[in-house]
Amino acid sequence: MNFKWTGIAATACFALAAPAGAQDIELPRVIAWSAYDTGSAGHAHSIAIGNMMRSRYGTTVRVLPGRNDVSRMTPLRDGTVDYCLCGVAAYFAWEGVFLFAAPEWGPQPIRAVLQAVGDYGLGVAAAADAGIETIADLKGKRVGRAASSPAVDVNMEGLLAFADLGWEDVNAVEFSGYVNSLQGILEDRVDAAFALTTTTVNYQIEASPRGLKWLETPADDTEGWARFQAVAPFVTPHMVSVGPGIDPAAPLEMAQYPYPILVTEDDQDPAEVRNILAALDAGFDDYKDAAPGANAYAIDRQILNWVMPWSDGSVAYFKEKGIWTPEAQAHQDMLVGRQQVLATAWSGFVKDAPDGEEAFVAGWMKARAEALEAAGLEVYFR
Repeated sequence: MNFKWTGIAATACFALAAPAGAQDIELPRVIAWSAYDTGSAGHAHSIAIGNMMRSRYGTTVRVLPGRNDVSRMTPLRDGTVDYCLCGVAAYFAWEGVFLFAAPEWGPQPIRAVLQAVGDYGLGVAAAADAGIETIADLKGKRVGRAASSPAVDVNMEGLLAFADLGWEDVNAVEFSGYVNSLQGILEDRVDAAFALTTTTVNYQIEASPRGLKWLETPADDTEGWARFQAVAPFVTPHMVSVGPGIDPAAPLEMAQYPYPILVTEDDQDPAEVRNILAALDAGFDDYKDAAPGANAYAIDRQILNWVMPWSDGSVAYFKEKGIWTPEAQAHQDMLVGRQQVLATAWSGFVKDAPDGEEAFVAGWMKARAEALEAAGLEVYFR
């Protein structure tokens, strides 16, 4: 695989800065991470952060762009980079599911460093002319399905589950990808599809003769949210104030998950992780307005009880900041235990794994479910 680096020049071998917490921030000369491709929000965030790291600490952030989930995760797995500014696929890799339920992957020893928790949201984008007011109204309607994109497909399946619906209850129309499914609304091929509120095509839908209607998932519908999170455990309720058709003064009750997420592996030096996080916090004002959505990395926005365990270095810094709680520690301990269960299950399974892609995936998913159930843990993505 050929990699093309985006470099931000370094000016020092090692950088020392003013104290942030109990000790000075000491950073390596170069920090390498993979990220979304040029033109994406994740890449723009990387450049903004890199400029701050260079100006404050003389440290280079080397960005390795990747076009898809596998190309972003592969350098982390192989040690080409120590960090990945990734999406929810990092969580799928952590669980060893979808594209990562393969012999060369399996559950990855990933830990979160810092989340971007922005003002955007996710949910169902519906054509305003389709007479759809709630997710329950999708029954019998034409709904876009990006079957080749697990993250999109799982989100839409979870949103249908919110209203106690499944794919069998709607007229599913398959598309080759996420944006194409939204284009299907413009082309009157579907009535609704999953969307992030800030996706560009949503503005086109709003301005089209069809118009745009967002379907809400109110946080007080606890049964609906239980069904939603049983399918997509990585989502959380969120008041959404950014996107076409959304009045910032009257946010909508929708959903969200952190994006992007800076992740590393569980054996990455905790002191280095702590110092990187301290630098990102100390220099926040320098980069928060330098790229759209970069303000989402604020320390006080972090979802401590998310679905992925934190790096020990992040935990150390959260403790310094006084935001780490006993509840967060209990959740962290549970997730670290889950990580160990998945790793042990994988190690046992691959010794006598069946031949053939389909047999391998089916066998792993069965072994994974059995191991999690035996440990008294939730089984997602059966």
